[in-house]
Amino acid sequence: MRNLFFCALLFACSSGSLEKQDKLYIEMLDVGQGLSFLIRGKNCNSLYDTGTPSSGIDTMLQNRGIKTLCSVILSHRHNDHTGGVPTLVEMAKNGELHINRVLFGNDAAQEPYMNLLKEAGIATQEISRGDTIADFLPWSARILFPVQTSSLTENAASIAMRISDSENSFLFTGDLEAEQEKSILELEPLLSAVALQAGHHGSKTSSSWDFLAQIRPKMAFISAGKNNSYGHPHPETLAKLRLIVQDTTQIFRSDRDGSVEMEWVYGVGMWR
Repeated sequence: MRNLFFCALLFACSSGSLEKQDKLYIEMLDVGQGLSFLIRGKNCNSLYDTGTPSSGIDTMLQNRGIKTLCSVILSHRHNDHTGGVPTLVEMAKNGELHINRVLFGNDAAQEPYMNLLKEAGIATQEISRGDTIADFLPWSARILFPVQTSSLTENAASIAMRISDSENSFLFTGDLEAEQEKSILELEPLLSAVALQAGHHGSKTSSSWDFLAQIRPKMAFISAGKNNSYGHPHPETLAKLRLIVQDTTQIFRSDRDGSVEMEWVYGVGMWR
């Protein structure tokens, strides 16, 4: 995998086009036993989840010079994914951060932080399968799950999102577990992704064999707290990922590696 990325990079450099290509940066933030990804593009910055209330999302954004977020995508209502929302609202009230809108699934519609967003004048929008997000153009971003009529809640209601260009894709799965992975494959029988955010912090109830065999990621990202009480990532999940990903240097874990950023050159390739 590393050689493949290097060849793509070499080709682009030799043609003199690499610096002219559009780039996207996707960073798994080290938020402990939670989840948050920062997605930085030429015109937009976005968050997929916000970590826990104590994960320091404000400091992370400030250290990276982020003053505007085109979107904040909340995968589902659990506190280790949405706990940073009050902090973001406070930053917005203090003029430290501008948030265009917050995107969420039906599972989170009645959560208290929705009132906080409304009071702060931050737009909110419910999303579901088939919706697209234009913040990452020329990359496309499509919501794969859940369907609009879903009555799923909590982990099972997690928003799955696929960002793709003409060659590669990154799949976010939140805390989806094996049963919902099966549902996604039924809806998307040809689904694949070069990079995968492993579901539910590497839990053994996610990253099923069937799902991984279909997706066949070459890179995997696991967000988990160091020495967490849940035992994430589970050894069984790691064993499956090692077999599927093959190059174990492309399995990234926040409990071991801290924050990990990937550079993605449009139509060329992605690498750490």
